[in-house]
Amino acid sequence: MKKKNKGMTLLEVMIALVIFALTSSAVMNVIYNTMHGLSGMEESYFGQMVADNVLSQIKLNKIWPSNSWVNDKQELAGRTWYYRYRGQNTQDVNFRSLEVEVFITSKTNTDTPVAYLRTYVSK
Repeated sequence: MKKKNKGMTLLEVMIALVIFALTSSAVMNVIYNTMHGLSGMEESYFGQMVADNVLSQIKLNKIWPSNSWVNDKQELAGRTWYYRYRGQNTQDVNFRSLEVEVFITSKTNTDTPVAYLRTYVSK
């Protein structure tokens, strides 16, 4: 009587490897997308902190923002953040709308801001 082999055939091994490869690539894709999303969230978070800092500086120094963009930069979390702000007139001459935009590069005219803040300031 012949003994039956208890091992796997070459075809079974190859099918298992294909399933493993497909699963591994899907998992790696999920990990990559998660890490990419986290870096975007980090930029957005720190950008919002820079915008809040700019707003605080404007209020503490009692700066009446002009209608044209004012560009500057700030260090935070070990990197340089570029920002710009401007005021816009409202119906009340004692109030002005204030916009703050934060960027990760110095190209503030062409890049999309990572953070945006709009509020109102008074004289």
